[in-house]
Amino acid sequence: MASEVKLVFAGILSALLVCGVFEHVFNIEPNQCEMTYMFQRPDFVPIELPAPVVERFPHYGLYAYGEGDYTPSLKKGQFSGVPVLFVPGNGGSHKQVRSLASVAYRKSLDDGPDIHFNFFTVDINEDLGALYGPALEKQTEFVAISLKRILELYQGAKIKPESVILVGHSMGGMVGRAAFTHEGITAKMVPLVVTQATPHTRPVLMLDTHLHDFYEKVNTYWTMERSFNLKDVVLVTVGGGRNDIQVPTTHTNTPLADVATTTANVPYCWLTADHQAVVWCRQLVLATVRALFDCIDLSTHKLTTNRTLIIDVFNYHLVKRISGKRYETGQYPMRVDIEQNAKWLMVDRRQHTHSALSTPRRTYLTLPLSPGNNVYERATFIAIALETKNWVLACTANATSKDGRICKSAVNLSSGTKKIFGKMKVVNLDLMTLGEAGYTHILINIPPTDDKVEVWVDVHSKDGRSRTVHLPAFIRSFNQMLVEDTTPLKAVSYNVTLLGFSELWQSFRFTLKPRGRCAPQAAPMAILDIPWAQHQSYLQSSGPGITYTAELDVPPMESNATASIQFMLSPECTYTILVQSSLVGVFRRIALLYGSQLPTYCAVHLLLTLAHQLKTIGAEGYCPSFFSSMLTLTPVAVVPFVKIANLILRNLDIIDDFSFMGQIGEEMALLPIFLFLATLPLSLMLGAITWGFILLSGHAAHSLIIRMLGHSLGGTGVTVDVAMTGLTQVPIVVGVALMSLAWVTCGTLGLTLAAVFYFLKVFRHYELYLERMILGLVVGDETGGGKERALARLHFHLTLLMLVSLVAVLNAPTLVIWARLARSKGQLEEDPTLTVSVIILLTLCVFWQKKMPNANKRWYRVVSWCLHGVAVVILLGGSIHIYRVSWAVGGALLVVALHQILAPTAPPCPPQDLSTPSSDDSEVHMARLGSEDSSGGMSDSSTPTRDSQDTPTEVFR
Repeated sequence: MASEVKLVFAGILSALLVCGVFEHVFNIEPNQCEMTYMFQRPDFVPIELPAPVVERFPHYGLYAYGEGDYTPSLKKGQFSGVPVLFVPGNGGSHKQVRSLASVAYRKSLDDGPDIHFNFFTVDINEDLGALYGPALEKQTEFVAISLKRILELYQGAKIKPESVILVGHSMGGMVGRAAFTHEGITAKMVPLVVTQATPHTRPVLMLDTHLHDFYEKVNTYWTMERSFNLKDVVLVTVGGGRNDIQVPTTHTNTPLADVATTTANVPYCWLTADHQAVVWCRQLVLATVRALFDCIDLSTHKLTTNRTLIIDVFNYHLVKRISGKRYETGQYPMRVDIEQNAKWLMVDRRQHTHSALSTPRRTYLTLPLSPGNNVYERATFIAIALETKNWVLACTANATSKDGRICKSAVNLSSGTKKIFGKMKVVNLDLMTLGEAGYTHILINIPPTDDKVEVWVDVHSKDGRSRTVHLPAFIRSFNQMLVEDTTPLKAVSYNVTLLGFSELWQSFRFTLKPRGRCAPQAAPMAILDIPWAQHQSYLQSSGPGITYTAELDVPPMESNATASIQFMLSPECTYTILVQSSLVGVFRRIALLYGSQLPTYCAVHLLLTLAHQLKTIGAEGYCPSFFSSMLTLTPVAVVPFVKIANLILRNLDIIDDFSFMGQIGEEMALLPIFLFLATLPLSLMLGAITWGFILLSGHAAHSLIIRMLGHSLGGTGVTVDVAMTGLTQVPIVVGVALMSLAWVTCGTLGLTLAAVFYFLKVFRHYELYLERMILGLVVGDETGGGKERALARLHFHLTLLMLVSLVAVLNAPTLVIWARLARSKGQLEEDPTLTVSVIILLTLCVFWQKKMPNANKRWYRVVSWCLHGVAVVILLGGSIHIYRVSWAVGGALLVVALHQILAPTAPPCPPQDLSTPSSDDSEVHMARLGSEDSSGGMSDSSTPTRDSQDTPTEVFR
């Protein structure tokens, strides 16, 4: 009964995880990015590099972007603009620079030729640096050389720049940061680094040790030197947000950045962009280009050396911009002169709505302050279609007019304005503090306009528009909870402080239900304030009604840190505010944060299945099926040992993967139990697919491979089939040949071919099993249980085949890199898969022998324990560092192979009294099968005798 409950529970978790994956990958927001276009033909002018560099990097290149009439001067080597180097990302093209470069070129034509940029780009052969670590070091070296070469191009220029701006997309951003680890690349040479959708904290998939070493080196160097050699470098990071399913925002945020944002929070962009759209999204490109222009010192025509100014400029364009396309025009003056002949309208109510179809002359809405009155402590002002930036003022009314008391000058309070979608903006003021400072009135400045303008005023007490709510724990959070039954009448905003909202996997859905019959306009936005990240996220209504989904992308550094959410309300309505955890949203977050760990848990399932099979062979003399063995698995087999080992390693200051997840805020207490159960149906499904492929397509695959080999080698199908059959008799020859192939080409290639060969071998086992079963039916042998026992070796090899295939899949990126290089007659710089592939191929030389597994061996239970230990180690060290899974599986297979070679044989059984009938009727049938093995080409043959204490039943005869 417990087994059925476990399977049902695992099935439910797996179904929810699949829903989360679907939600993450497919249910994304529509792409609202506008394309960037070139108005003239783009050209990429190659830059000459020294001969040693060309020899060292034959497939790389450095280019300058030209467009239209500007290209001829570039071909003549006439460079006069501020240099910018673009570094593409994983599989990216150097031509992606055209979006930034073309917009910058058109802007320079509009603003005048005095300030312009020269955009350079590196062609890194579209290498898959995110999947193959050695490529990153090579790219970094070439980028460092390119930076120096770019500055050399300006030797004869009238204005010689001293620095290069570096822009990197995806892994190109990490390569740009890594360039500082090379000699000669200093903060003075590269004072500004702009990264787009770059995974800064760690790679999305840690597939080889070179990726780990690269990130460790770069992040360690930046952490140690951020206050020293890199203190003058400005690092700007921009993430794609929800639509970037490749690099989540949790990876793009880094405490090393001076400006960190996402496309959804960039003013006048306010949308999420997928991983590639970040490069060409016109709304983001415009903001980035404007920031670059504002960073130029007009007196020197060079990038300013004022680090604070660069940070302020990018903060303005990518985070805080309200009005004004230039940084200078967007600054707020401290004081504003008051127009004396303006129209003055007194606001004598705490909640007021001003609406005018047109405003013929300047109008001031005047709100008197009432110090000491507890209902005049705070105020929220929302303006719609009010274009002026200096719109909220504080003054002391010391003059009179026909409209009453007026001010002659005022202090500007507009710097606290938050821009909302469209033409709406909001500011929150502390009226009590302003009253104590001696001010008497708040003014809303409305300049003359023919457009309709609305202003909402809401004055309230300190806690009149806010509430603190403690969000329920995981299970109870899925029940809808009331936050506020009825918001105050004519309130324009409501703030909710969220206690218990601190985990990255949490996803809460807030619902606003209008009370009564009012039909308000859809609330445009809610603002999620994350104080520990020092930024605010703008949430759009999604789903039926007015619904907002709140999720964290940056974990809190302190346990008492709290986030809050401010809702923009229509003053015409009152609302009921509800909150509940989004079930699909939680599993979408789990898929986003921990989806890369699925192969790790599949490997754990396979190793525990193999351990159970070996244990059963040692105890009962037969190998249970793959499925029956996997169905016995429970998280109790590994999770307690993982928790204990994690505590021990923490006390020893050794960082395992669970400790690492805790450091970056991704720790989840029940994660190993959840993923173990949720991926169990996935492992079973993979086994069923493999088994079904053997049953239904094994013969077709065998015939196809025979034909392909015959066509490639010039022989007939019969000849190749005979040759293949012969090779199965000498598995050591096959193993040595595959190891030689792996050595001269790629380790994964040898391993992949070994998996194919193993598949054919397992299929041949199945064919022989069918022949024997038919033969048994012909001679009238219908012994019970004989069918499963005849499949014993097939079950064992099926598990091994899946382990070998899993390792081949995990290392497939290196095979792809090798294949791409092979087309251009190139070779791998380093092969991170070679050693582990050779180890596994050595073990296959043992497993492919006829008598494997040898049931006469002892110590099966000890080997089973060893595999359990390896499964624990995989979870501890391979949950994040996935490349360690291959090494762990290779080590486990090596232990099993050494056991088959070195373990002693069990003592023979004592003679049995032939007059006593055997209790196992199937042993006669198994003995018959064992005698037939001697004539089977790929079958196993042995006639062991065993001690009943070790293995009471003999199956592998």
